[in-house]
Amino acid sequence: MNRALPLFDWAFSQADKPAIVTDDGSYSFARLRDAVLSAAANLADRVGPGTRVGLFIDSTPNFVVQQYAVFYLGGVVVPLNRAMRESELLDVLDYLGVTVLVSDTPIDLASTPVTGFTVSGEFHTTGDHASAPAMAELDADDPALILQTSGSTGRPKGVQLSVRNLAANYDASYRWIGVGRQDVILLTLPIFNTYALNQGVNMMAMTGATMRLLRRFSCANVRRALEDSSPTFLPLVPTMLTRLYKEGVVYERPITLGIGAAASPAQIADDAWKVFPNAFLFFGYGLTEGTAIASQNRVGTREENSGDFTSVGLIVPGVSVKLAPSGEPDGRGEIMIGGESVFSAYVGTTEERPVTDGWLRTGDVGVFDDGRLSIVGRKRELIIRGGQNIYPSEIERLVSSHESVLEAAVVGAPDPDLGEVPVAFVVLRDGAAVTPESLIEWLRPRSAAFKIPTAVHVVETMPKTPTGKIRKIDLSAMAAGGKAD
Repeated sequence: MNRALPLFDWAFSQADKPAIVTDDGSYSFARLRDAVLSAAANLADRVGPGTRVGLFIDSTPNFVVQQYAVFYLGGVVVPLNRAMRESELLDVLDYLGVTVLVSDTPIDLASTPVTGFTVSGEFHTTGDHASAPAMAELDADDPALILQTSGSTGRPKGVQLSVRNLAANYDASYRWIGVGRQDVILLTLPIFNTYALNQGVNMMAMTGATMRLLRRFSCANVRRALEDSSPTFLPLVPTMLTRLYKEGVVYERPITLGIGAAASPAQIADDAWKVFPNAFLFFGYGLTEGTAIASQNRVGTREENSGDFTSVGLIVPGVSVKLAPSGEPDGRGEIMIGGESVFSAYVGTTEERPVTDGWLRTGDVGVFDDGRLSIVGRKRELIIRGGQNIYPSEIERLVSSHESVLEAAVVGAPDPDLGEVPVAFVVLRDGAAVTPESLIEWLRPRSAAFKIPTAVHVVETMPKTPTGKIRKIDLSAMAAGGKAD
């Protein structure tokens, strides 16, 4: 078993087909395979089964080449956020146990036991591909990938995924989404993130599709890529979509859009169909500890859609989901995920693996309705106001449905009498002039009184992780310290 094999299979059957296309070049499957072999030859004296190799490389073909070279040698790929400062990077290398680092910028590793290799440009081959060793053979339970959690609630943890985990979930994603060999994938997400690794890089390797790779997301870059590559599949996050909408980007061709979790899916879908009028939309739910995808809501097109803009859809084949008993009248409970996609171990932390009898405790609170799963909150984000439970996501969905609101987030703020109270932060749409007071008044007939935020703060932008998730830890600090306007 080896993660590089599908890429080599496609290089055998369609050697000249473009595997990766960038603003600067086009790289065929055969050329990509040879570059992987060259990189493997260069790394072979330091990398073998189980070696943890950090990739501190921008969203370029170099990342893909080095990832598959490490897979080829049986090593463990550790994608690293390219936006980190050097001091942050050295800390991550230490606590994740990385022993080899491949980067596209010089890093001073003199004070560490880490061996460093530097690549340059966007497609750097460093050795003789004919001298590469034989492809390593791994067992299903061997480690293959270490990802970091988003860090939105503190220091990230390393999540170790095995060959089995990736085969069960990453490798099935293209079938759940419906991507095949004739498709063109437009990847605008940061390449180190599991979303990009799964629905971009791995999707290309598994299906033989062409991947149009952008080094940076910008409306101008996306507009150019839409024109020059005519993509048929585009995974993105809501923030990207709203920016495209605000910039007036329009793409008329049929395309499948995968959209990460959104507080107001109906509004996001409306924006999506303005930018991509012939798009088929789907929303997904998953988490790193579950490898990737747990459920999918296949909404459909503007003319023919399910009308379901609230749930995260049906559980995908091969994944089991149940709700922990809670005693709540609507049957809600913590979402538990079972199956071969449940991660194998945490790395770099003493935190206990949240798995009981094979079931991953997600921390998300959900409810089922006719087989469709809806997320109603996060256990750790639960606000307890005078003994009454408030799930922030319920308020966020309501606030986001206001025509003037682009984004909303709700956190708990300390209160000397009630313990905690909800506080909302909102980003307004261009030209909107709604006031915090009028938003609160708008909420009163639409929500139970105890759920209404005691304050609404209008901000220009939300603090976010590189993959677009709102950093609620920052908002909580603002709410507690009164630093928001």
